[in-house]
Amino acid sequence: MDGANTLGSRIVWKDGMPRSQKSQENNNGHSRSGINALPTFDGDAVNIVVETPKGGRAKMKYDEKADVFRFEKLLPLGQAFPFDFGFLPSTEGGDGDPLDVLLIGEEPAPVGCVVLGKIVGVLEGKQTENGRNERNDRIIAVPIDGKSGKPMMPAPRIDKELTKSISDFFVSYNALQGKKFVPLGMHGRKRALQLVKSGIKQVQRKKTAGSQQ
Repeated sequence: MDGANTLGSRIVWKDGMPRSQKSQENNNGHSRSGINALPTFDGDAVNIVVETPKGGRAKMKYDEKADVFRFEKLLPLGQAFPFDFGFLPSTEGGDGDPLDVLLIGEEPAPVGCVVLGKIVGVLEGKQTENGRNERNDRIIAVPIDGKSGKPMMPAPRIDKELTKSISDFFVSYNALQGKKFVPLGMHGRKRALQLVKSGIKQVQRKKTAGSQQ
């Protein structure tokens, strides 16, 4: 309910966003720490955990159980990540993983760092693997200066050129792994925030179900 206070692990929405998320726990009710405890939102900004820096061929992936970043695979020569690639903590997408984020910045961010970002859009997509279809959306964000609270660069235009650039990369990237990625459309900030809120609620539902077992 807008304007209400936050109690325990409840998410309280104000102006369409959660103002804080506290008492992070895993599905067994144990307290969480580090990256696992990060809230999705920090004020009006989001916390983005960077896994793979832009311009790199090394695909990194966060291992939640071990709390480490693992070198997962190496992209072929001539192919690299066009933007920093990471995820929004305390969310869950249609593929069961935290929501993916493309962070559009001027300089690559180090593996494992947490960047404050402003959500500007989302590329919705469907991924097919072994005959199973699942949603695999990519939230798009720009980095925010931690001191001034202002975006480090202007928000990119969500146009056909940007859509094609991101879509082509993920179509090719998934094909290399024997998967099929079908872009469903590029949308703006409003739709992206709706998907983020749904991803947060999905995590909260799992926590509630786990605490009742």
